[in-house]
Amino acid sequence: MVEILTSKYLEDVLYCLGNERRGFHYFKDRYYLELFAAKPIVKNIIKRCGNGYLPIDNLKSYWPNDVLTFTLTLDRWGDSERGYDQTPRNQQNLVLQINFGNEHNQHYHSLLKPYDSYGPFEYRGHPIRQNNRKTLSWVRIDFDPTTGEALIEEVQNDWIRRVTWDMQRVTRCYAGKNTVKPGDIIHGIDCEYNEFKHYAEVILEPYKRLWAELSLLAAIQFIRNKLGISTIYYHTFDTGRKIKKIYGLLPKSMYTKLPKQFGFEVTSQSPRFLEQHKKARRYLKAIKNTQWYRLSI
Repeated sequence: MVEILTSKYLEDVLYCLGNERRGFHYFKDRYYLELFAAKPIVKNIIKRCGNGYLPIDNLKSYWPNDVLTFTLTLDRWGDSERGYDQTPRNQQNLVLQINFGNEHNQHYHSLLKPYDSYGPFEYRGHPIRQNNRKTLSWVRIDFDPTTGEALIEEVQNDWIRRVTWDMQRVTRCYAGKNTVKPGDIIHGIDCEYNEFKHYAEVILEPYKRLWAELSLLAAIQFIRNKLGISTIYYHTFDTGRKIKKIYGLLPKSMYTKLPKQFGFEVTSQSPRFLEQHKKARRYLKAIKNTQWYRLSI
């Protein structure tokens, strides 16, 4: 029986990996390069090679101008409550936090003028970085080095979603009374309507488009390079909802389109570390036709 991600074990993992900030850069379709898929971005690089041969150094050195920068930090999540934590083994998860870089933060401060360190688009009940570093998204990971497997439990964000909701609220109020300021509706900021609109619709636009794929790539790189694990599982919509005991609605594309985009393949084979865990094995038996996404890297 595998009892691995206990609080003490994760404490040791975090100590060994260190919790200093790690830089991460992303541009559109970068994950194609990482997974060596024959996609347009790769073909464009090949065109630059006179003989049509693509040396690996050329591939790795490709770096466009429109690059987004982030810092990655680690944390843990879970209090052994399956329904709230959404963890099949009723144990803690390792959390990879993808935090905004300096370029975004400068725009955020100059346009929205926040007056405390708590971001108005954060929810502290989620595994975000709780300091001046603002978290774009996070990835929860369960793993077992003895079986050489990892399970991506969740790829999620609050910031983008809440900015979108708040922009809709502010726009409705502003249409009725154009003297309304965003700070009258959103606690923690002191800006004009046009400043908030520019932030929500211009500054955040590339993050809105790319946050899910950049978060998953960051997680895959971390699992492969830092944890040394090459078999990665990802929840399907139906099995994931049942085994994590989720009764509300899930963003379906995160459990269908996103893993397929990265080349995950559907399998009926469950992660071995779940099959070897007493409680998780019982949950699996209660689900008919379990399915997972799996990627070998």
